[in-house]
Amino acid sequence: MMAFAVITLSAAAQKGGFDVKAGFGLSSFMGDAADGADAKFNWKVGAGYEIRINKLIGIEPSLMLNSKGAAWSYWEGRVKYSGTENLLYLEMPAMCNFHLNRNWVLGAGLYCAYLVDDDDTDFDNFDAGLRIGGKYQFDSGFFLGLDASFGGVDLDKHYDAQNITFGTVVGFAF
Repeated sequence: MMAFAVITLSAAAQKGGFDVKAGFGLSSFMGDAADGADAKFNWKVGAGYEIRINKLIGIEPSLMLNSKGAAWSYWEGRVKYSGTENLLYLEMPAMCNFHLNRNWVLGAGLYCAYLVDDDDTDFDNFDAGLRIGGKYQFDSGFFLGLDASFGGVDLDKHYDAQNITFGTVVGFAF
């Protein structure tokens, strides 16, 4: 009982908290059916809350509005076809953050997302995959970081293609 109380109080004493964040980067499709897919500009905005387990580890669930998709082009004979797939997801990543020191944080985790808007009605509504990132937290609460996500779910049942993103993030932790 005493050990449980010490562990609980130790976890509660760690600094964690709410943050708001936004970012931009590149997104595309990967997989066997992603030939002809090129990167396109993407953006994200959201908020999270880190629950510190101890000085080193924190769990950070977030809720993000995240644009994904790809530019594409292909030739059919002498005619070139091209366009852009714009996908907007409500995404919930859950990161396990490793605080290397007072300012540097590395994270890895999973995300799941629901497609809220797309250019094409053939895409499945659900997306999930792996997410990695790193950030530098200034003492003021401001932070800068890089992140990437790798989809593990096909965009639709007929093609082997998944989302992939790379980007920057800026935010403020309260």
